[in-house]
Amino acid sequence: MTESPNAHNRLINFKVIGLFGEFTYEIPINTQRHVTAIIAPNGAGKTICLRLIHGLFGAKWSIFSETDFSEINYVFSNGYKVLIKKSDLGPSEDENSGSGPFTIFVISAAGTLEGKWSPRANDQRRPFPLERYLPFVTRLGGNRWRHDHSGDVFSTNDLLEIYGDVFPDNVKDNFYGKRDEAVSRIIGSVDCRLIETQRLLILRDQVGDRAYYGSTKPISTLAITQKAQKLKDIIAQEISRYATLSQLLDRSFPRRVIQSGNFLTPEQLQVALEALDEKRAALTDAGILDVESEATVEIPSGTVDSAIARVLSVYIDDTRDKLASLDAILAKVRLFKSLIDERFSPKEVRISKKSGVDVIFHGDIVPLGGLSSGEQHQLVLFFELLFEIGGNSLILIDEPELSLHVSWQKKFIADLMQIIKVNSFDVILATHSPQLIGRWSDLVIELGPVDDAE
Repeated sequence: MTESPNAHNRLINFKVIGLFGEFTYEIPINTQRHVTAIIAPNGAGKTICLRLIHGLFGAKWSIFSETDFSEINYVFSNGYKVLIKKSDLGPSEDENSGSGPFTIFVISAAGTLEGKWSPRANDQRRPFPLERYLPFVTRLGGNRWRHDHSGDVFSTNDLLEIYGDVFPDNVKDNFYGKRDEAVSRIIGSVDCRLIETQRLLILRDQVGDRAYYGSTKPISTLAITQKAQKLKDIIAQEISRYATLSQLLDRSFPRRVIQSGNFLTPEQLQVALEALDEKRAALTDAGILDVESEATVEIPSGTVDSAIARVLSVYIDDTRDKLASLDAILAKVRLFKSLIDERFSPKEVRISKKSGVDVIFHGDIVPLGGLSSGEQHQLVLFFELLFEIGGNSLILIDEPELSLHVSWQKKFIADLMQIIKVNSFDVILATHSPQLIGRWSDLVIELGPVDDAE
């Protein structure tokens, strides 16, 4: 897969020194194959490595404070490096880099220090108005907050990390200190997401849903239900863009017919019209377009009036452009349906504009919540990878084999490769499963003696 000149910056190497005071691990990212698998015995730290990678890009600073290590190095495709040290000392002789428990250094491709910053979580500052942004929490006093739905108690730091995207920068700067510009730039250059198994089945507190603001009503829901609704919304958005393009082309259609000097032969017209019908049928089968009652247009044999040929030629060009605007969503929907149908047999997945996702068994719709945990896991995970991940992202998946039958584990990396062809991104996955690795041993990085791994 060729990377475009304007591709995003990519992480190409991760190294942690002195993890738990004992281990040193280096993980070169396989940016050619786009998949890197790390395996290790229990307790060796493979999940912590994923969280340390995500911690930098997700601004989860507590993972660095709470984890025992001496140094972490991140190397990027643009030549930059990030160094995180537990002390304030780094590649610069200036030792006044801050009072936090660790310091982040940004080093340019030329080896010069471009920036450094030490997050300093300070709970003694004036109280933060977190309830203004999180209406489902109640202050218990000082640095303690109660979640109105679950009853769990969190610190200010916990809430800033869990719901970081909700808070404006000035609120976070007031708590951690103003972030160095070079640090912000390198953090923002990689779109990174950590997918943990327990997050795939239940979603809580979708704080972007303003309908629940000011309410104590729990908004927890099965993730699979939320994904079905989201696919419905995605299809509606794509159809809206398709309709907008159609209106623009229809408005200029008469002028372009008049100005057109070229037109197709009867044989070319027939072939082109049949190709358009096949494309419409594919979009209809995928649940993106509604079924059309019109039959295929048959071009009469022999000579076609030049005026009619001109009109049909412009019509074909326009329709091809309209349908092409749905190519990306069609590719994702078809692959999604193919992957899920393969696993759910004899059940079948149907995509629709009305409900997003329906699972059919012997002609009846199966409630999504009635699917097994493994089926829900696969549907949610594949949905996220196809429809929620931006191109050129870095995706971290922890133990994807959980809840999966052995036969599904054996297919996982091959299916992941298919998804990456449609929606290009890099993946680092941590696994215990030899079945999941299978024939993909060339993608594996071993952390510790694998004979001891489960």
